[in-house]
Amino acid sequence: MGNPNWIKVAGPGDCPEGSVLGVEAGGLDVVLACHEGRVSALGARCPHAGGPLAQGTIESGVLVCPWHGREFDLRTGACEGYAGVETHPVEIRADGIYVMAPTAGAT
Repeated sequence: MGNPNWIKVAGPGDCPEGSVLGVEAGGLDVVLACHEGRVSALGARCPHAGGPLAQGTIESGVLVCPWHGREFDLRTGACEGYAGVETHPVEIRADGIYVMAPTAGAT
């Protein structure tokens, strides 16, 4: 993969408090999870059975997989006792939400 780039993935009002939003960042499927004024970017598929985390919910500061209830920490992507998901840096700018993701062919 190439160098990391900041990629705009959502507009300023697209991720209200408590929401989970599936987006694409440089060819990478990512889930934005908005909780307590913070936006987290995590991998979009549960490593257990490929569950679509964009259809999950936020409960007590974790993202809950809609298929089997695995819980992923919004800050680290960790899942107690199981494989976690990748996380990506997020920047909130005046014009929207940006995620840092590697982009193939970037220099």
